[in-house]
Amino acid sequence: MEDFKKNTKKKIENKIKKLIFKINYHDDLYYNYNTQEISDYEYDILRKELETIEKEHPSLKLHSSPSFKVGSKSTKEKKVLRHKTPMLSLNNAYKREEVEAFYTKNKKLFNNFKILAETKVDGLSASLIYKNRKLVKALTRGDGIKGEDITNNIIFVEGVVRELPNKFPEELEIRGEVFMPKQNFEALNSIRKKNGEQTFSTARNAASGSIRQLDPLITKKRKLMFYGYSILSDSVFFGDTLSETRKILSKYSFILNEPSKLCKNISDMMDFYEYIFKNRENLKYDIDGIVYKLDSYKQQNILGTTSRFPKWALAHKLPAEEAITKLLDVKFQIGRTGSITPVALLKEVIIGGVKVSRATLHNEDEVKRLDLKIGDTIKLQRAGDVIPKIMKVLPEYRDHFQREIIFPEVCPSCNQKLIKLKKEVVKRCTNYNNCDEQRIFRLCHFVSREALNIEGLGEKQIRFFFREKIINNFEDIFTLKNRYKNNLVSLLKYDGWGEKSILNLFESINKSSKVTFDKFIYSLGIRHIGKEVAGILSSKFNNLDNFLRVFSNNNTETLANVEGIGQTIINSLTYYFSEYKNYKLVKRLSFFLDIEYRSFSGKYLNKKIVITGTFDNFSRKYIEDKLKVEGAKITSTVSKKVDFIIVGRDSGSKLHKAKKLNIKIEDEDFVIKLMKN
Repeated sequence: MEDFKKNTKKKIENKIKKLIFKINYHDDLYYNYNTQEISDYEYDILRKELETIEKEHPSLKLHSSPSFKVGSKSTKEKKVLRHKTPMLSLNNAYKREEVEAFYTKNKKLFNNFKILAETKVDGLSASLIYKNRKLVKALTRGDGIKGEDITNNIIFVEGVVRELPNKFPEELEIRGEVFMPKQNFEALNSIRKKNGEQTFSTARNAASGSIRQLDPLITKKRKLMFYGYSILSDSVFFGDTLSETRKILSKYSFILNEPSKLCKNISDMMDFYEYIFKNRENLKYDIDGIVYKLDSYKQQNILGTTSRFPKWALAHKLPAEEAITKLLDVKFQIGRTGSITPVALLKEVIIGGVKVSRATLHNEDEVKRLDLKIGDTIKLQRAGDVIPKIMKVLPEYRDHFQREIIFPEVCPSCNQKLIKLKKEVVKRCTNYNNCDEQRIFRLCHFVSREALNIEGLGEKQIRFFFREKIINNFEDIFTLKNRYKNNLVSLLKYDGWGEKSILNLFESINKSSKVTFDKFIYSLGIRHIGKEVAGILSSKFNNLDNFLRVFSNNNTETLANVEGIGQTIINSLTYYFSEYKNYKLVKRLSFFLDIEYRSFSGKYLNKKIVITGTFDNFSRKYIEDKLKVEGAKITSTVSKKVDFIIVGRDSGSKLHKAKKLNIKIEDEDFVIKLMKN
């Protein structure tokens, strides 16, 4: 019986760790790389699953749980600053019953209340800070505790007021959403497509990428807008309710999010939701739902907040957008790791203001599951910032002209026989070094935004350089400038390559030569090595030579118990670096790149520390981050191996156990001193 309990506990712990790993990965994509791999609905399912398990097994809740935070830590490219008060997210609802539960909860507490309903603009949350009525600072949401400094960029956004009217309080903070209007988004993508640059998949992507540019002049060109949704101020100037605040702001010509509605009951709320749902295409900006907020500030304060969201607000998410179109053909694409992916070529259709003409079919099993044939009429879904997905075939539209989708037996690029490995659902070309499509897509991956981020080198340019034998591998990118200067390569003879565009490309390559170690590992495009795995690996090695030595010599024993690094990943890295050609290429790249490694020195180097309870001035995540910079290892389990424990309010069983084991105990005074250093 005891063994059964231990095994059950272990399974639950592993489930929690896997969910945390997935959520953190998707948070990082969304907040730091302006992209998504899953829909908002699928993401919320992960969140709810984790929260349910944590409620059922509170003793197994980890300090690293996303339940304690809002977004994701910001990238290091911009200065990161602390919010005066946490910038929270919103609790989500997808069903009417969930909205009714929110309304009923308020009705039990308040005899008289109103709900303000607004559209939920799909953009990037930002905070504007004013002192002496002048805009002095602007931050992104970041992880809710700290955000990136975007002050130099925000001044070029329409709707941002740089100096407040004289009657306004001297100090206040306006929080809102930076977004790109649909018309501007389409124009931007049209220009990028014409220039052979990677297009943005949604307006939200474009807005986030634009406001976080290191060059403010790029932000200026992107034509962004800002809608405020809340004001933080000690003054009563803005009235007692959200609706009063809106009237005051409108009086002073501030741009407000419209339409909105002050609702007296659940019927008013649902009527507004249905109206927006039917008319969302007529809005000039993208939305992903409706936000319901208690109108009264006094009532908001009574309800308060959780660590992640205010209890007085709810986001009613809109369903994924769908359309009906026709499958015209299927082409087969060889990816950077040799996997063959069927790509559906569709009759162009508009979903959510975006023109869609392609969809990924994933693999042969997916085609069989859908019973899909060329010529079929299909239902297509686009949920958030995700590649469109074919949901189902509409058999009632079938005639006698449909034809089977035949998967190739040989690689469409190099003509080598495709193989299907055990436990895999995809066919694969194993001609790694001599398959042109694999080589092209590895180059595309290497220069992509999430890797080295070399602007001006999109797929179109990569294909051109590859075809002309100018760039054949990663190293050729960094030798291009010298080859051009020494007349070994003549770029001016090609259409579209003038002196200015050539110099811009060289400048972009030079700018991207400074890269963090995790991005460098990810950029190589090694199979099974995604961004999160690259991050784990980079934390285990303090230089490239050590990294190469371990995997080229198959000396991987030290990684045997590293969480997130399994045998499949180790085998993949060992196989990659066992090829001398790959080893030498990576070694040569180090001469062209300035690789930034994580620092592993500090006052608390290798100290095992437990943090428990709540703290008045700092979140646990913020304390953890500070200690990690000092070299500490944060653990959630109190044992004899722990060097000391930091306790806040409501520390519970961990404090009791630490006393029992005679472990050193620190309190909030320690935290305050830590933050001052």
